[in-house]
Amino acid sequence: MSTGVHWGPPSRSSSSSRGHSLACVIGDVSLVRALGRRGIPVAVATAEPDSSSIRSRYCEEVVSTSSFVDDPEGAVGELVDWAKKQPSPPVLFYQGDHDLLALSRFRDRLSPGLLCLLPPAELVEDLVDKLRFASLGERLALPLPPTLTLRREAGGVEARGWNQFPSVLKPATRTRWFGSELHRRAIGTTQKAVHVENRAELEQLLPLIEAHETDFVLQAAVEGGEKRILSYHAYVRPGGEIVAEFTGRKLRTTPRRYGLSTYVEITDNPEVKRQGRAIIERLGFSGVLKMDFKQDERDERLYLLEINPRFNLWHHPATVAGVCLPELVYRDCLEPGSARARPARAGVRWMSPQSDRRAFREHQAAGELSVARWLWQMATADVNEDFDLADPVPGLVDLLGIIKRKLGRAPRRSSRVLVKEG
Repeated sequence: MSTGVHWGPPSRSSSSSRGHSLACVIGDVSLVRALGRRGIPVAVATAEPDSSSIRSRYCEEVVSTSSFVDDPEGAVGELVDWAKKQPSPPVLFYQGDHDLLALSRFRDRLSPGLLCLLPPAELVEDLVDKLRFASLGERLALPLPPTLTLRREAGGVEARGWNQFPSVLKPATRTRWFGSELHRRAIGTTQKAVHVENRAELEQLLPLIEAHETDFVLQAAVEGGEKRILSYHAYVRPGGEIVAEFTGRKLRTTPRRYGLSTYVEITDNPEVKRQGRAIIERLGFSGVLKMDFKQDERDERLYLLEINPRFNLWHHPATVAGVCLPELVYRDCLEPGSARARPARAGVRWMSPQSDRRAFREHQAAGELSVARWLWQMATADVNEDFDLADPVPGLVDLLGIIKRKLGRAPRRSSRVLVKEG
């Protein structure tokens, strides 16, 4: 099986008029800052002209592309055309499933103008699609919770014999998941999955599942809150060499159950590392990944929830902790085998206060968090993604957008001034 890793020319032939090849980021400001903090020049590829990522002081160039969701082939083609105009091949970084899938499926078009670290093509498909991941987990005896696949077939969705309640219902892919009829009626928040308490609730959901555009998996719920979600992160060279790794844990999400991360911490968990390394070996993986485990509060057993073979927000706090996986990938793409890493410093915390304030309300209502404690956590976070004094404009633009939505009017002049002054 091809590794799908496109290694670049030696660094002595990759200098450009800027002094370095551009790192082209398809992602948010956390990834831009992770690279920018390490002195790497960044271009941002986006279909959104109002993206806060392009306001970052680290963004040296903007690449306008089509949507990677609606026109993946067109978006890749536009990246290739842009790269042809560069004095040296840029290095691509992808942060979303759609970006990853587009680059993987059209990987043959990338070389030689674009350098990109990609896992094997079949493995990308297996890890992104939760039905395929469930099948992969069964074949390789990965430590997944009990799982049932729900396929929308002519005879309707069947879940006979399933008695693992409470359960978690997940779409095979998150394409158009948020805002879908099932998501709106069953959840109504930014939850990534649906909690199913019993058989009666599952039966009520079946018509909505059948009407949705993707299949689903149903898993036995692992007991415990989101703070029991532990993650393993690694950059693996072809052949299985782990160049760098670190672990982490979620401290808060919004919403509180099955939500998006708003407050996280870099850790050094030997057992999570041990299991992560073992799974990498079973997969035959190369590339960058994040494994999410959940430790069951009943017996402390670790269950593997998902594997995301892409870059993510964790790379910003990890950079502050001393391990910048995107930088290591960048160095290796330009000069294969040159990247070296040191252990990450445990205890570094990352927060997105604008999102975490919603999580705070839930915890405050439960009597678990006071205003004073939350303000202290925000003030002492090692990485404040929304109010970064070294790179303030993206946070100010986002804050202005919130104010505009609340007031119901658009102070365009103020917006232009903020951007110009940044």
